[in-house]
Amino acid sequence: MNYSTPIASDHFELESLRLEAVTACVGFDDLLDVTLPLNHPQVDTMIVVTSHEDRATQLVARKHGAICVQTDLFRKNGRNFNKGAALNAGMGRFQYHGWRLHLDSDIILPDNFHRVLFNHTALDRSCIYGADRIDVIGLGELGRLRGQWLKSPQAAWSFLVDPAHQRPIGGRYVDTLRGYVPLGFFQLWHAAHQHSYPWSLGTAEHDDILFADQWPRTQRRHLPTVVTYHLCAQSPAMGENWDGVRRQPRIT
Repeated sequence: MNYSTPIASDHFELESLRLEAVTACVGFDDLLDVTLPLNHPQVDTMIVVTSHEDRATQLVARKHGAICVQTDLFRKNGRNFNKGAALNAGMGRFQYHGWRLHLDSDIILPDNFHRVLFNHTALDRSCIYGADRIDVIGLGELGRLRGQWLKSPQAAWSFLVDPAHQRPIGGRYVDTLRGYVPLGFFQLWHAAHQHSYPWSLGTAEHDDILFADQWPRTQRRHLPTVVTYHLCAQSPAMGENWDGVRRQPRIT
């Protein structure tokens, strides 16, 4: 896709409620097998980018009806994990001129995400949005969380946003130079302001910051209407997966 090509504004109106998501996944097929069936119903298109060698992730993507993009770009320029280059291959499969979402493969959207996003959030097409996340450790915690959703969804009683989970909300990225920056586990933007993902220089440590920094500070915003969930097998450590080497055990 040529991101610099102008798109007729009537396409934006016709597809204003379309939502597509892209995720990069290599070696995390077990987590994707849990998150994908929960997230896919919330979006119009789900794109999974993986390597040619990762047959397990390819199988999970197809099992749950996602578009599977296989690429060698994870090793672009001799890097261990060129996540940015691979994500660009996935973004080339977007099908609509609506809203676009980059999710990490271990992130779970809340139960009524799509409805809350379009019915209760004043979205600005010129902006990129981030969200909060809460760690969910193990399938036992996830089962209890989903049980709580059945009793009361995250957005309940027409006024309450309750994560319904006992763990604290994770930190937001606000640095002294850039201010608030939506992190790569959840980045939402509109097709009218599409940008390419930066290529990694060895790890995925700063790719997401550089991507979001392509929007001016006044156009980087936080979504107050949803909280996402970070699924992991054990308590995570900052940066443990940035170099593409898995340090978390498989989830069971």
